[in-house]
Amino acid sequence: MVEQQTTRRLSAILAADVVGYSSMMGIDEAGTVAALREVWQETFNPAVTARHGRIVKMMGDGALVEFPSVVGAVECAAAIQRAMAQRNLVAGASIQFRIGINLGDIIVEGDDIFGEGVNIAARIEAIAKPGRVSVSASVRENVGNKLELAFDDTGEHSLKNIERPIRVYDVVLDAALPKTAAMAHASGTRTKGSVAVLPFSNMGGDPEQDYFAEGIAEDILTELSRFRNLFVIARNSSFSFKGKGLGTQEIAKALNVEYIVAGGVRRIGKRVRVAAQLIHSTTGQELWAERYDRELEDIFVVQDEVVRTIVVTLESRLQLAMANDASKRNLPSLAAYECVQLAKKYVALHDAARAMPFVERALQLDAEYTVAYAMRAATFYVQYLENAQANTLDEMAAASRTAIALDEGDPIGHALLGMALILKGQYELAASHLERAISLNPANSVAVAYQAELLLRNGDFAIALKTMDLSCFSAIQFRLHGIGKSGAWLC
Repeated sequence: MVEQQTTRRLSAILAADVVGYSSMMGIDEAGTVAALREVWQETFNPAVTARHGRIVKMMGDGALVEFPSVVGAVECAAAIQRAMAQRNLVAGASIQFRIGINLGDIIVEGDDIFGEGVNIAARIEAIAKPGRVSVSASVRENVGNKLELAFDDTGEHSLKNIERPIRVYDVVLDAALPKTAAMAHASGTRTKGSVAVLPFSNMGGDPEQDYFAEGIAEDILTELSRFRNLFVIARNSSFSFKGKGLGTQEIAKALNVEYIVAGGVRRIGKRVRVAAQLIHSTTGQELWAERYDRELEDIFVVQDEVVRTIVVTLESRLQLAMANDASKRNLPSLAAYECVQLAKKYVALHDAARAMPFVERALQLDAEYTVAYAMRAATFYVQYLENAQANTLDEMAAASRTAIALDEGDPIGHALLGMALILKGQYELAASHLERAISLNPANSVAVAYQAELLLRNGDFAIALKTMDLSCFSAIQFRLHGIGKSGAWLC
């Protein structure tokens, strides 16, 4: 009998386990086995193979995987958990993994591995939250800023049969942070000049006026995004906290920002009251607050005052003249503005038939309203997704071009024209408009989503996933699995 050779090496070890496996087996044994087999074959194993991992052993409801690269191990775990979240959402399933990762010295005997490096990975997996990834301090240190992921320090943990306490970090999978923000989160600091605008509350209580309150907050966010010295979190991320009952400091921590802008709107007859405040996320201190009681027609002046004050408060290096530029745009009538906000509401519901009359009415009221033309293009896009007719696509492109002609600095106009050109197969020209849209407003998740669509069509799947804002991750997953129509999302 040949004695098996024992060697040692440094490896990244990933331990994964299915949450509640025994209970699932007790309820539906055959269904659970079949569903889990599908998960291993279609999600888990391909993710491991793509990052050069080696599955050491499968244990029915768990797996032990070795990676030559710690970055590859973390990237693989994040991809698996995100894919599982989407899979469960689409299929209505409830299979969840806990994943733990450690970087350490291991003993190798044949195809099997042993040692403390393996044991720590298994113990970290046991304390990981369902659907999440936890890693040791050695993993966190070696990953550094190589991945666009953030890490939360959960402190030192006494793990079963491990002599010394181990510091454990949770990988932040659901914070839609660009690379700069993720790096700051990882280093324990907040991105300088970073701000999130939360959806303004409807203080009047009438649900029919929600669109108006959200529209004001969104316009403030858009104007703040024009200032390059400010890092503004995308609307899809900051607005996702609506109705969650979280405090501003909790939201700020999740988004990793220095400042929060919050407020509310109340309409009283022909007057409007807007309350706005700027909060420092770490201390919770209110740096600035103001309440405006104005005629409804003055709502745009109020928006500009809020923008100017926030910009000057946050970044003293910005000259006041820059802030004043925000108020020089062509201001629409209040009636046209309301029509656009209502159209936006129906576009988000993919209801072109109900959106278009509001768009047309806005343009009757103000024939040079840039945002109305952009909304017209978005409405034609929704219509195109239903009928895929070439003339609808032509209308979308024409409306986008008109928006850009009225305001060359309109990022939504460039983004929608980019998508129209993608659908026409004019990829090179589409890329230039999408790049322009993102340069005008890096927080423009619509442009980022469409850029990801272009990358998908060019076969750059990995880059598309990294480019994509997390708030639109599900749409990318649908496209990768051939589900749904091409480009069928409006973030």
